Parts: sequence; structure tokens; C-alpha cells
Amino acid sequence: MISEFSKQFFWLFAIVGFFLSLILLANDYFSHQIFLEEYERQMAFCIESTKQCNIENISTKEVSKLNANQLKLIELNTLIINFKNYLINILITFGVFNLIAIIPMIINIYSEIRSRIKLSR
Repeated sequence: MISEFSKQFFWLFAIVGFFLSLILLANDYFSHQIFLEEYERQMAFCIESTKQCNIENISTKEVSKLNANQLKLIELNTLIINFKNYLINILITFGVFNLIAIIPMIINIYSEIRSRIKLSR
């Protein structure tokens, strides 16, 4: 039978993992929205200043030849593109917390099966 400690341990880590993932998800979502807005502002500023603003072109140039606005555009573009990876990392974090949560249950089930096998011999 699964012990009371294992159940409490499971629920502790499951709840902590859930709320941590929820907080991280909200943080990444709102950060992504801010990055999108800032990217649009920086792109508008770049177009007004009649500089080269095409991300593909400026990302291939040397960093020393770019102005601060172009560097900011590259950085924001990278953050926007990597949003999916951040979401995957949050899912992995949630999975790790759940894996840690079920370890005591697995140990209890294993020891119970082992003791039943010994009793049957």
C-alpha cells in the first residue's frame, strides 16, 4: 500500500510544480507580449532613421558595424523566436517536479511487490 508520506510528498511536489509552472508561464507570456511591442517600436524607430532594418541582413553583419537600435532588434527577434523553447522548458520543469513527486510512490510499490514475492516463496 502507498504510505501516507508518499501521498503527502506527491501532493506537495505536484502542487509546487504546478504553481511554479503557472507563474513561469504567465511571466513568459507577458514578457513575450512586451518583447513584441518593443520590437514594433524599435522597428518603427529604425525605419524612421532610414537605417537598414531587415533582420536577415543586419544579423549577418559584424556587431561593431551595427548601431544600438539594430542590436536591439536582433536581441528582441531572438527572444521572440525562442518563446517556444521557453514554453518547452516550463513543461520540462513541470515534468521534473512530477517525476520527483512519484519517486516515493514507486519505491513503496517496489518494496511492496518485493515483500509479496518473498512471502510467496
